[in-house]
Amino acid sequence: MAVSPANSLSPFFRDLAKKQVGEKHDHVGAHLISFKRWLASSPHLKLPQNDVFLLSFLRYAHYEHALAQRRIDNFCTLRCSDKLISQWYDYPSVEDPLLDTYLNAGIFIPLGFLESGLYVILVRMASWSPTEIGQVTMRTLNNMNFERLLFDQRCQIGGFALIIDMAHTSLENARQWGDIKYAKSAFKLMQEASPGRVKHLVFYKESKIFDFAFKLSELWMSDKMRSRVIRVKDDIQKAFKKIPGLKEVLPEEYEGKNGTLASCIARCSREVKEFYSKGYPLKDIQVDEDKRPASARNYIKEYKEFDASMMGTSGTFIKIDPGD
Repeated sequence: MAVSPANSLSPFFRDLAKKQVGEKHDHVGAHLISFKRWLASSPHLKLPQNDVFLLSFLRYAHYEHALAQRRIDNFCTLRCSDKLISQWYDYPSVEDPLLDTYLNAGIFIPLGFLESGLYVILVRMASWSPTEIGQVTMRTLNNMNFERLLFDQRCQIGGFALIIDMAHTSLENARQWGDIKYAKSAFKLMQEASPGRVKHLVFYKESKIFDFAFKLSELWMSDKMRSRVIRVKDDIQKAFKKIPGLKEVLPEEYEGKNGTLASCIARCSREVKEFYSKGYPLKDIQVDEDKRPASARNYIKEYKEFDASMMGTSGTFIKIDPGD
């Protein structure tokens, strides 16, 4: 039997894996063998047999194989067969100047681990300029930035907290971020396919513009995701109380202790380029729908279409309770 990737975990993360995802250290190798056997029997799927990557789905599913199988099938299907989402996986080379433009803007900044094992990501909505980076390209590069974290076992175990900063967001930013077609697909990808375990979704410095966007997003949010939303308005201290240790990883501009925002952006840029300079580990994922067995159909839930009447009559502003 091959050496289990779990053997490289520190004692802290071994213990956390047991608590968070029900992982039995000595059984990880056997789970991987069983999972690979199922993949080999799935004629419509072709993907790299990377043990750490496969573990991300088993851990997401708390080692319930039926759930892990459905999730990885959805991940591959949306990536390859969905006409809109598949565009978000055409990653540029590390030499592409557009990648530098994106990284320097600091739109999506992985910050680091809390003592609890939780990994924190800062999303700065106003730092995205739609005139410089189009909607599809922005989502593509966000996926590229995030996907490397799926290969970190600590992220798989501890999960993620997303801090979404809405300060200085323009009407055009809001319009593009909240575009119904893209927003719906993004929620589908996050809730039906990604093995990233999002444990907190913090909205900071919300504007009235985003009351509409939040109500719209609730149409597609699962109950589980809705329960993990934290709305703090302008008070970052509320987030510090909700997520112990958050102050340690946020940059100084957010009342944190993790250096300047510029240093966090520079570190993220180095990490992205270092990871992808070694290749693109998931570039060979393929799905052949003609070979999909009947047992693997209808895995992805239907997401409601937007009904304009839910927002009331034209000209009516509907205020959403911050709930915090």
